[in-house]
Formats: sequence, structure tokens, C-alpha cells
Amino acid sequence: MENNLEREAGRIADAIVELVERSDGPVTLAQVQREISGFAKHEPPSWEHVVKHDGRETSFWSEMTEAGLTALLKVTRERRVAIQFVSILPYILDGCLIENEDWQPIVLLPARAANVDSPNWLLRVPPWCQEGLARATAEGKACHRLLTPPYVGATADHFFHVDTGLQH
Repeated sequence: MENNLEREAGRIADAIVELVERSDGPVTLAQVQREISGFAKHEPPSWEHVVKHDGRETSFWSEMTEAGLTALLKVTRERRVAIQFVSILPYILDGCLIENEDWQPIVLLPARAANVDSPNWLLRVPPWCQEGLARATAEGKACHRLLTPPYVGATADHFFHVDTGLQH
């Protein structure tokens, strides 16, 4: 039997996917926070999406409900949406700026926009990164699978964040 957290996380996850598909991406997490009830929580306790890589912690988003964090993890791990690492510009244009030095801005795209299937999630990466992954794959060193997405009109390709340290 599903508990309340799983039920609420499932509702939020479905709403995130619906928002990304309806918007045709890119969708900032600030937009998710604004448009999906139950995702955000501005008072303690709140949850944060943190990724550990190369000995450091990077935050994708904070001030979420437990169900909101569970939903975000669900849609990315189940590959229902793709992640694109970006500069802060899409967030500034969205009227949001996070003052956290460990924050890595991301946007969500429809899963069909992904050009890399990584061990953790679907990604959309810039051409130079795809080329590096193709070389690593040819040498048997990559754990990523390159994808050829169909044409997708709405991506954040102009807002790539070059130095994420997370494109591994």
C-alpha cells in the first residue's frame, strides 16, 4: 500500500513531467516551485537536492518538501525528463537568483531532448561534450550512451554552463 509521501511525490512527479512536456522545455526549478503545489517549502525542515562529485557537494535546488525532493529524484532517475546544466541566465530571466556558492543551475527538458544517457539520468550536453564522450566510448572508457534526439525546438543550448564539474 502506498503511503502519503509516495502518493504526494507521485502526484508532484506527474505534474513536473506534465509541465515540462506542456512547456516543451526548458523549465527552471524556480518555475516548478511556482507552478506545482507541494514542491516547495520555505520554512524548516526543508530538503535540498545535493550531488557529490570529485569531493565536493553541488546543490541543484533547495527549500523543497520531502515529497518535492522525492518527486524530482523520481523524474530524473526514471528518465522521465532530461537535465541540462546551464549558466544562471535562465534563472535571472525567470526572476530568480540563488545565493548559494554550491548551486549548479539546471533546467528540465522533455526526455526526448536528451542527447546522452548517463548512469544517473538523461542529459542534454553541448556538442564539444558529445565529441569527448564519443571518443571515450570508442576507447571503451565511457559509461554514457550517446543518443540522437529528434528535433526539439525548446532547449537551453545557448545557456550551457561550461564548468559544472558534473559532466563526467
